[in-house]
This record gives sequence, C-alpha cells and structure tokens, in this order.
Amino acid sequence: MHLRQREDEKGRWPAEWAALAFGLALLLAGQVFAHDFWIEPSSFTPGAGTAVAIDLRVGEEFVGDSVPRRARTIDRFEFYTGSNTRQPISGADGLSPAGTIVADGGRTMLIAYSGAGGTVTLPADRFTSYLESHGLEWVIRERATHSETPNPGLENFYRHAKTLLGGAVADPSLGSKAVGQTLEILVDGDPTHDRAPLVTGRVLWHGRPLVGGLLIARASADPRHPQSIRTDTQGRFSLTVDHGGIWLLQIVWMERTGWFSSEDWQSHWSSLTFEKPHT
Repeated sequence: MHLRQREDEKGRWPAEWAALAFGLALLLAGQVFAHDFWIEPSSFTPGAGTAVAIDLRVGEEFVGDSVPRRARTIDRFEFYTGSNTRQPISGADGLSPAGTIVADGGRTMLIAYSGAGGTVTLPADRFTSYLESHGLEWVIRERATHSETPNPGLENFYRHAKTLLGGAVADPSLGSKAVGQTLEILVDGDPTHDRAPLVTGRVLWHGRPLVGGLLIARASADPRHPQSIRTDTQGRFSLTVDHGGIWLLQIVWMERTGWFSSEDWQSHWSSLTFEKPHT
C-alpha cells in the first residue's frame, strides 16, 4: 500500500502522521486499509455556556487518532442552530482538536465538516476486500468489466462528517437538514432525545437519494458488532438503535475520476455521530 497526503505550499508534509501511522499499523497487522472519519465532541450533551472541543478523528471501531485542523483542506466546518443560523467553527491551524464552540444548551445543534483527505494506492486483493467491506460490489464489477481487477486500486478520498449535540429542547429539523455535502446522512426526528428503538433517515449523493448504499451503524459500547443495511430506492434506511449511548452511522460511495486524474476512483466517506438517551 502507498498512502500520501497533500503537501502544503512550502512542500512540507502536514501534521497528520499519527493518523497515517495508525492506518499503516492496521495494514501491517493484516487488516484491510480503513480510514473511517468522524466527529467526536468533548460532550454530546453540553450545558449552556459550555466550551465544546470538536475533535476530528480517523481510525476504526471508535479507536483512532485526532486529525489536526488544516485550513487549506477544509471545504466546510460549521455549526447550525434551531434558528437556521450557520456559523463557522474557529480553531488554530495545525492543532487538534480542530475547533471549539460554546454551546447555548437550549436546543439541539448540528456540526458539519467536509474536506479533502488524500490519496491511497492498495494492492488489487486488498482493494477488492476493502470494496466488499463497504458494500461497493458494483466497483468490483466495473473493474472486472474493464479488465482492471489485477491492477492496484488508485483512489483519492474526501471526508464528510456531522454530529448532533443534544440540548434541553429537541429540534427534529436539524437531523434531516441537508447542508450540501457530496455524500450526506440525514436522520428523521431528533435521535438525541428520541428513545424509540428505530432510527430512520435517508442518504443523499450529490443531493439525490443514494440507492443501494451500505449504511453501517456502530455503538461505542459494542463497536465490534455493527449493524448494516442497504438504502432503498428512495435512499432511505431504518436501523435498530435499541440502547442508549454514542452511535456512529457511516457510509462510503465512489465514482470514477476524470481523465486528467492520476487516480482511478474518488471515494467519499460520510458519518454522523450522536448520543442516544438511555431508556
């Protein structure tokens, strides 16, 4: 496997070596390369006036490393309130956590991030295993059709992450709010308040329903036993989330790159985190 991150203007490698080393360690341990990406706030239910550190994390099964803020790779890093106000999240470039906000504690808040990740080259067998693990069998078939199966997988990837911060009052509008991410997970209602055992929603790809995507749900209390479901013809899903605690929903989708790209595929990784109340 060959993995590289984009260099800054002065030709120096960015300060994400910890995350890269984590991914390399997984590979050397015989696991398929994974670079799950999620937002992990210092509190999922902050009180009024509480400073909340917004940590960007890369890894798998809720184990990973903090990703420093890199302003030049960020397309979107902002939070939304019930009044539909959108505000940028500030932070120091090159440091982690990537940002900090002050919660008002009143209503549920939404945090959204999108940004460039980097590029990765995987040997053919590992690339196929990686595609299978994320439900991307159509890419395997596409590669076979073009006699590319024996070739290494050349990919650039982008990251999209959201998190819901619970407030004193539920806000069902924020979970279902589309903010314009290329690959975006939306949930019905407000899972930070809802004690029902189901979480329903939909997945959008370029603003339209994604059909057949493999959505994975993982609980921090039991990260090695995830659930998964395919989105239907309307891009919708329904998952059993039957106990309280922190949950991570995630999905990966791909498209062919353009003629002038040195990679063959562009992947988008999307996630949503929230803390469901205990019954």
